[in-house]
Amino acid sequence: MIFSFITKFLKKLVNFGVDQNLPYLELRKVKLLNVIVFSVTAILLIFMIINFVIGNYVLAISDIIMLFIVSAPSVYLQYKHHYKLNILMITSAFFVYTTIVTILEYDVYRQTEHILLTISVMAIFLFDGWRKQVMFIIFPIAFFIIKFVTMYQLEGYIEIQPLHLIYGITFLIIYVISSYFKNDMLHFYDLLKQSNETKDKLLRLVSHDIRSPFSSLLGSSDLQMKYLESGDINKIKNTSVIINSASKKIYELTQTLLEWSQTQSEGFIVKKEKCVINDVVKHVVDFCTISAEPKDIELIVKESHQLTISCDIIMTQIALRNIIMNAIKFSHRKSVVEICISEQNDFVLISVADSGVGMDEGSYKNLFNENKIWSNIGTEKEQGTGLGLLICKEMIAKQSGTISVISELNKGTTISILLNKE
Repeated sequence: MIFSFITKFLKKLVNFGVDQNLPYLELRKVKLLNVIVFSVTAILLIFMIINFVIGNYVLAISDIIMLFIVSAPSVYLQYKHHYKLNILMITSAFFVYTTIVTILEYDVYRQTEHILLTISVMAIFLFDGWRKQVMFIIFPIAFFIIKFVTMYQLEGYIEIQPLHLIYGITFLIIYVISSYFKNDMLHFYDLLKQSNETKDKLLRLVSHDIRSPFSSLLGSSDLQMKYLESGDINKIKNTSVIINSASKKIYELTQTLLEWSQTQSEGFIVKKEKCVINDVVKHVVDFCTISAEPKDIELIVKESHQLTISCDIIMTQIALRNIIMNAIKFSHRKSVVEICISEQNDFVLISVADSGVGMDEGSYKNLFNENKIWSNIGTEKEQGTGLGLLICKEMIAKQSGTISVISELNKGTTISILLNKE
């Protein structure tokens, strides 16, 4: 019972003033700051009492001053979420306080400056980049200033001794070990972050790829319900065939995407294999008819001859499927979408052209801008997520390919994929 209460109390202290929405690394720093501040506050209180008891009033008063000028302001800054200022103040306070107090009231038996050896670790974990180097250097500088000043005060001279070299090596060991553990922690964090980002992308990708065909499937099932009410057997048979065919295609796509996503858990990995690109394109086009038929849109594949290339088939299908689905989405009823396959020296060009709503120059130039994700409503109020073409760009870029867009408002859009044969 008591142990549980203490655990909860300590947990509240660690999380005091902490914004839980902070990025992971910043969150760790802010929590570490709480551990340092509340630990040191407790130590200051204990030493204040001890110093009063043994009659060392200078140190006792200095402990009280530190509580008021460091601990109290730190708690206030933490409460107000001024984390960076708090980190700088606390880190600076350690070596400033230790240096001043040790010089003013040096205790040869206690040697207060040795606290700088251990708390130099704090500079490594609370700061990054050049700030980490600067803050860490300050600790050994303060340490040796104290050593030499107090030596002069006590002995009347300054002499570099072998022990000083040991101190220097100790600081170096602290730096190397602490930096290693911090870098190891950062590496683990980067891997975890990358893994989470990949999983998020995979979830968005799978949901995005099956959203449009499912909408068409639901539309066909709604029609069938109406035909059942009217008793139109022929139309019921036709919609049953459409629903059955679409269901099989969606199931096949879902299985393919799920199996592929299991191999991509650590980041999108390109697995190239030889294939006839014409067959890959036709397979995608066949699937896209699920969305094209309800709008009476004809998908036409134009090809000169069979082209064999080396590519990641799944990634290429994902990109091409999204582009064709977009073309269908923004095409008018009873129009045509042309998919052309051609050869350009060592490259294969796959272009998807529609005569739909098109875009103005400002819109299509921001199509692949991750900071400006947007989605327009289709010609028949089809919804979107704005992620389709971003997914396309990533899938093609992973294969060292390129995507280009030509569009004119109210005249249509042509999106082209260029892939290296090898």
